[in-house]
Amino acid sequence: MRKGTHRVAAAIFALGLIAAACGSDDASTDAPVTEETEAPSTDAPSTDAPMDDAAAETAAAQALVDTYMAIPTEIGVTVGPSAAVPTGKKVAWLACELPSCAEVGEDWGKITTALGWELKTINVESASPGAGVQEAIDWGANYIAISGSPVATFAEQYAAAVTAGIKFAFAYNGELPADGILTSISGNDAVYAAGARMANYIIADSGAAANVLMVNIQLFPVLVAEEEGMRDTFAAGCAACTFDVLPVQIADIGVNIPSLVASYLQENPETNYVSYAFSALPIGVTAGLEAAGVALPSQVGVDFDLTGLSEIVAGTHTAWTSNPKAYASWVMAHAMVLDAVGDEFTERAAGEELPNFILDDATVAQEIIDSSPMSNWKGPEGFAEQFLALWGVA
Repeated sequence: MRKGTHRVAAAIFALGLIAAACGSDDASTDAPVTEETEAPSTDAPSTDAPMDDAAAETAAAQALVDTYMAIPTEIGVTVGPSAAVPTGKKVAWLACELPSCAEVGEDWGKITTALGWELKTINVESASPGAGVQEAIDWGANYIAISGSPVATFAEQYAAAVTAGIKFAFAYNGELPADGILTSISGNDAVYAAGARMANYIIADSGAAANVLMVNIQLFPVLVAEEEGMRDTFAAGCAACTFDVLPVQIADIGVNIPSLVASYLQENPETNYVSYAFSALPIGVTAGLEAAGVALPSQVGVDFDLTGLSEIVAGTHTAWTSNPKAYASWVMAHAMVLDAVGDEFTERAAGEELPNFILDDATVAQEIIDSSPMSNWKGPEGFAEQFLALWGVA
């Protein structure tokens, strides 16, 4: 991949996805490849000489990749509340045990303080948050914010909350619009598109000659959507590419995944790309491959954090997509703010599609590491101030 394709800001604020990994059962496994899902066009740009299939596929993918490299600078919503935001609302943030939940939830205190709302943080396990939802109900919450856990994991408490008039704001679980759900940030369609973006990057970077292994936790439908975004894009835009999946479990992270990837590569030495479904999966893999004497493939992934950023800096990973988890909480809060004044979230589709870019530049990766306590890209520079101004509470 040519690093000159980056168009980056001079200064940026520094975001795994395991809390983002849970989803509904609605992930499509046969979604059509459309322009909206970021699949590559198979129409090669015109040239003075005819192009072979690989060159045409590479050029088509590269044209798309060039549009993915710029770091976003603006928030994804523009319509604020139609009246002054009432104070005194009660928000329950259900903080799961996984590191990415800490990123999603890090600004809830700042948000609720600015709005004059009350915050209650309730610790839960992502696979079984029902007791935490019940605690929020008993506390008298007006709004409940959850990252990752689908409604299926707390169906009884969800029904009780909706009956009580409590509204939910979700991130990373793929829930479709339903009673009581104000928003569901970065659902299956968005993650499908992220997988398609990374597949296009691989096609362009490999010259349409990639043999790809994806490491994934298929327990979570939202990650299956990412997998399908990659699979469909390779099928549509790279005739010579191959795509395989190594299914792993949560318990394998940092423990078994390094040896599982090493074994796969030893058995399939033609594999030249390994793509990770989210940021925690490659922990220990590079060291494990080196210890096993396995040549490093090009390693890429969706949803970078310190692991991916550090390996880009070290030259052991090639590229990652961003995922501004801190920003997601502000979109959840925006949906609450609009509801609090009786407004509809008319920009819901745009708001739920998080700002995203592909990073393959070691200098920019180091800047992100240096600029954030969590060594991650939180969202467009000044995004918190943009939201506060939109709400009229800046």
